[in-house]
Amino acid sequence: MIMSMQMSFIKTSKGTGTRMLGKLKWFPDEYEVVTGGYGKGAIPDGPYDIGVYKAVEGDRASMKSGFINPITGRGWFLPLSPKFSTARYGFGIHPDGNLPGTKGCVGLQGGDIKKFWDKWMRTPLKMRPSSLLVTTDIKVGANTALAEK
Repeated sequence: MIMSMQMSFIKTSKGTGTRMLGKLKWFPDEYEVVTGGYGKGAIPDGPYDIGVYKAVEGDRASMKSGFINPITGRGWFLPLSPKFSTARYGFGIHPDGNLPGTKGCVGLQGGDIKKFWDKWMRTPLKMRPSSLLVTTDIKVGANTALAEK
């Protein structure tokens, strides 16, 4: 029996404005990510389907600058579909290019952009994660020094 792989995104701290920071976990690896800061803010908590067969890849000529890895000039977008009722749509996992933050997508940071995409491309299509669970677990006092600046 092949078990469907799942990723999880745990929002662990508040950033500037509506931005939230956290970890995208794809066993056994973890990646630094950001969500929100623009539009309607951070991605809502809940389960999402990952559009494994609808992933797109491109460069500055074919993709929005917010989806481009500033180091490589290449970009990609993995669409996310909420498995719950919400008026919001257009979620995805992508490099956090352009200015820091997203309109609710899960934006990978720095060197983790390449690490994540390399793993995605190395993983056979049928073995790629097809679901994402988004939760919030902010430890009280964890980043109060950062939040007060």
